[in-house]
Amino acid sequence: MLTSTLLNPRVCYIEPLEHPEFLSQAVYHGQTPVPSKNPSEGLIDELLIYCHATNLRAKRMHLKTAHGIHRMGPIVIDERIQFVLFPITVSRTRNPFWINLHHFLQFQSTACGMTTIHFNHGMMKQVNVDYRMCEKQYEKALKVLDRSTKIKEQSTLYITQRPHITEF
Repeated sequence: MLTSTLLNPRVCYIEPLEHPEFLSQAVYHGQTPVPSKNPSEGLIDELLIYCHATNLRAKRMHLKTAHGIHRMGPIVIDERIQFVLFPITVSRTRNPFWINLHHFLQFQSTACGMTTIHFNHGMMKQVNVDYRMCEKQYEKALKVLDRSTKIKEQSTLYITQRPHITEF
């Protein structure tokens, strides 16, 4: 089911599934998860095209050009509200685990080698991902968000404060 409400700032994470019918699901705080027959990258790509008139490939090309990030880069959807999705896993089937930076609070390492993801509204999710990898991806997402915000602010200043040229 493709609706414009799936890719919005309320999404906490998009996770891969091991299910015979569904490959991923979008999880929201206080709502029922929305399963998808597409892998997580396919779901994000389809929703970016449908809702934001861009695609994942264009977002990654921008990331590579503007920030020098070639793999496992965060996808900035809206700088104002910190709507940034960042992957914490690598997947050959294009089905990584994506976290929304807006809802993320912290990672916590567990004794059994797993990582617990804490969200700012109290929800937690345990994943089988290295803690250091999660922290590295989080730092990368913060860096890209900071630069994207500054680039956007500079562009706005240029447009609004540009001296008016009069014709002779």
